[in-house]
Amino acid sequence: MKTVRDVFTAAMGLMDELSAQGEALTSDTREYEYRTPGIVNMMVSEYRILSGQPGGFVAVEGLDDYILKIDDTYALGVMHYGLAANLLVDENPTAASFFEQRYEELRNMYFARRPAEDGEKVVDLYGGIEYGEFGGW
Repeated sequence: MKTVRDVFTAAMGLMDELSAQGEALTSDTREYEYRTPGIVNMMVSEYRILSGQPGGFVAVEGLDDYILKIDDTYALGVMHYGLAANLLVDENPTAASFFEQRYEELRNMYFARRPAEDGEKVVDLYGGIEYGEFGGW
């Protein structure tokens, strides 16, 4: 299980906010630290909706909290892009847009490659071509 701090540190690296010693928590990143738990909770909620996990979840409140019931690959491979995008949305819209696009791309790829539940066969009705030109209509 990964902590919020793991995702935060990765996001600070993307945003070029690490100190000269490689530390993510500095006086310059204090505002980001305060906003991070709420953003992570939003992404965990999104993950649970997309993965079909019923019921509530345990919300994180600080950087040392564990992100429960989230795959480590998703936590460290996808979530830091979403966190960086949300932290920079007002400060640097261009970077935020790039990070959001990358987050959505990786999130969609992650869920598209998950195995079907209970052995159900997945049928691609649109032919697998970008605009569905060869799909069976």
